[in-house]
Amino acid sequence: MTHRAFTRATAGAATTLALGALTALAAGTAGAAPATVTWTNGASTYTRTISDATPTAGETVTVSTQIQRTDSTNETVDWFEDWHPDCLTYVTDSAKVTDNSGAHPVDPRTTSIMPNFVLADFSTASYKVTASTSQPVTFSAQYTVGAGCATGTALTDGIVYNSSAGTFTFNTQGPAITVTAVANSTVTLAPVAGATVGRATTLTATVAPANAGGTVSFSDGSTVLGTGTVDNTGKATFSWTPTAAGSHSITANYGGSAAAATATTTGTVTVAPATTTAPTTTTTASTTTTGTVPFDYGAMLTQVLTFLGAGSSINYHP
Repeated sequence: MTHRAFTRATAGAATTLALGALTALAAGTAGAAPATVTWTNGASTYTRTISDATPTAGETVTVSTQIQRTDSTNETVDWFEDWHPDCLTYVTDSAKVTDNSGAHPVDPRTTSIMPNFVLADFSTASYKVTASTSQPVTFSAQYTVGAGCATGTALTDGIVYNSSAGTFTFNTQGPAITVTAVANSTVTLAPVAGATVGRATTLTATVAPANAGGTVSFSDGSTVLGTGTVDNTGKATFSWTPTAAGSHSITANYGGSAAAATATTTGTVTVAPATTTAPTTTTTASTTTTGTVPFDYGAMLTQVLTFLGAGSSINYHP
């Protein structure tokens, strides 16, 4: 039975490979709870370890599976599948094989990534992956725990592989992974400036961790204003139009999610009264002139002569 070739040459070495199942691991994560399960089948002993069996969404976990023989017969691996919950995402280029000569990255060009397992095919490789009594081999890889993982539920994982000893299916062997909600999360309110009665104002809350998802409910005192969806940057917004001036106690309540616990914060927003525009009155000013207007006698005589007609005369006696 042959899968697509998985090539990674190690010159001059009979590679003893411990196939490390993909485990969700956050390196150095405080409170991590490693888990290991060991079982045997014929002359092969398997040890599968998950770096943190109770991770939280957003963490990266490492899974490793070791194969070791208990008799003098070597076991050559043709292909190996590491099975994991489909809400975990394989970390690109994280797969590697470790033997007595050290760790060897798996060639990404020959890695097959499926929704619920990662396949390493050694059937046409230039070297053989061989487990023996003196040299176990380990295959390991890393996954990121997704926000879509169910919390509080044991999620199965395991291995399936083909070797010179046959084909073996242990895809639910474990140890199980149980995703937990984040123990601590925070939500903060951005300061609001310029809030005015009758004008729309944006309320912004920021949730940490940023990939938490979920919603934030905004309240003015005991009155719920509305909700905003947390985006991929951790921000949630709501457009609020105040109806009363003064100091308002605004609460942002994060409802929690598979990735984070609930959190609440309260801030004060000062709302200014609505601005009013007074009626505009236009006044037209009139000008009155007082005093004596000079009398033009010459102009008056010209008008009289014009009225009497040509040939008329006026005798003037001062």
